Amino acid sequence: MTGTTRQLAEFAAGLTYDKLPAEIAARTKLLILDVAGIMVRARHDAESTASLVSAVERLGQVAGNCSVLGDGRGYTPMAAALVNGSLAHSLDFDDTHAEASLHSSAPIVPAVLAAAEMTDASGKDVITACIVGYEIQIRLAKALVPTAHYDRGYHPTATTGVMAAAAAAGKILGLDADGI
Repeated sequence: MTGTTRQLAEFAAGLTYDKLPAEIAARTKLLILDVAGIMVRARHDAESTASLVSAVERLGQVAGNCSVLGDGRGYTPMAAALVNGSLAHSLDFDDTHAEASLHSSAPIVPAVLAAAEMTDASGKDVITACIVGYEIQIRLAKALVPTAHYDRGYHPTATTGVMAAAAAAGKILGLDADGI
């Protein structure tokens, strides 16, 4: 791994809660709470939720230790991240980063929450991992030039969100730069 990928992985592995400015940590807490509220509401109000949960059930992904917000059953980590991510964006009230044309929390927070439940991570770990995801996603999306990315038929939230969510989950799982 070299170049930009190496730099992003080293940033992700090296960031600690103690290095965060207090206002950034506080803002991140609000973003997490906001998207969590959206997920709870969407679990009961979004039209797509029933079919998504049904598909996850048929795939045998409801026998796990991870949570879908607003649902009392346990899900596998993959299914919890998938369903929570879908819920986070389904009502279209999730946060945005205008310059990068993103809904950052929808892909990142669900992946972090699932990984956090796997490892019994602390709240500080969750905040730090979300910031890792936000930073990586925003930087990648801005580098893609969002309007040009849309013109090619892509949505920056999805294309950069998957990489950011993976890095953020890797942070929670304790991976080093090579693992991330």
